[in-house]
Amino acid sequence: MIDVKDLASDPRIMRLFMALSRSMPEGMSHRLALIAAGITCRLKPKVYRVARSNLSTVLGPGVEGQTLERVVRQVFYTTIKGHFDLYRALQMPRDEMVALVDIPENTQQVIRSMWDREGGTVLVLPHLSNFDLGGQALAACMPEMQLLSLANPSAGFQLSNEIRSRTGVNITPVSPAALRQAINLLRRGGVVSLAGDRPVSELDAPISFFGRPARVPSGHVRLALKTGAAVVVGCFAYLPETRRYSAQFDSPLEMVLTGNREEEVQLNMRLVLDALERFIRNWPGQWQMYVPVWPELLQA
Repeated sequence: MIDVKDLASDPRIMRLFMALSRSMPEGMSHRLALIAAGITCRLKPKVYRVARSNLSTVLGPGVEGQTLERVVRQVFYTTIKGHFDLYRALQMPRDEMVALVDIPENTQQVIRSMWDREGGTVLVLPHLSNFDLGGQALAACMPEMQLLSLANPSAGFQLSNEIRSRTGVNITPVSPAALRQAINLLRRGGVVSLAGDRPVSELDAPISFFGRPARVPSGHVRLALKTGAAVVVGCFAYLPETRRYSAQFDSPLEMVLTGNREEEVQLNMRLVLDALERFIRNWPGQWQMYVPVWPELLQA
């Protein structure tokens, strides 16, 4: 049976999205996204069950079935619409592409504080809304920014990284060399960005995330503790009232130091995860998490 998640990351499907985004009016592509989301929810492939399981934890045990179903459908719509919007934007001049993302004044102040800070800044983002397009807009505001992506990327992720890099964004799959590059950039006062909500390794110790133990990554906190960097938690969300994507960044977090590294990791992970939970709770229908965060719930 075809796995929809694998199909969506197939380079041939991605190139089809790119071709359609060049020729299809924006309104039509959004209607197509709505239809495709509905079909996915009716067929209920594995990726649907994963997204539904994750969202049931975010929304809480009291969520009604119809509400959960509506939010799951919105997530798939957000993903498909976001792909069309991203590929259409990547064909625009850089200044027009950047203008697609609103950056409120309070977020602009945070962004200005991130660059050239002693020890650098680690930016932690959730897989929320059109984080790829938001990253493009953010990179335009920075003299230099490194995005750490999944290690050993599949062919689809490699193509995605190649496409995103065409605008000058420095995207490096996680590796020893990429981590050394990130540490050097932070020590020069630069910015390193990575996701904080996607489980990537069984070696990560479980920590409470939405009230349940989850093996979410701690690399962002460890990088900050190693280099003295501050941590900024933010997201990019689609705001229906403005019909635009918007950057929402918290003020920088200074890492809590106790002299015990593992205790420091736990304390600072809590600060980061509290912020990530708040952003995801604000826009649960835009949280594109298609790997099991709590695998035991999916198995049950």
